[in-house]
Amino acid sequence: MNNKFFKFHFKNDKTSRGTSCHKNFDDFSDAMSFAYNYLDELNTKASGYRIVGIYEILYTHNSPVPSELN
Repeated sequence: MNNKFFKFHFKNDKTSRGTSCHKNFDDFSDAMSFAYNYLDELNTKASGYRIVGIYEILYTHNSPVPSELN
């Protein structure tokens, strides 16, 4: 269903660079799997990346206004 919106932040301490991305997943477990796979991909390009944060965003990607929580 891919109804949860997640943001991912990565940092490379060796190069002082960071990168971010966002994606929809069904649950946090899927998001964690994606984050570690993406981390492996980043580290093949330039070693030294680490995960800084994985966040479930509580509003839709198309709407900047948070939806009310029930």
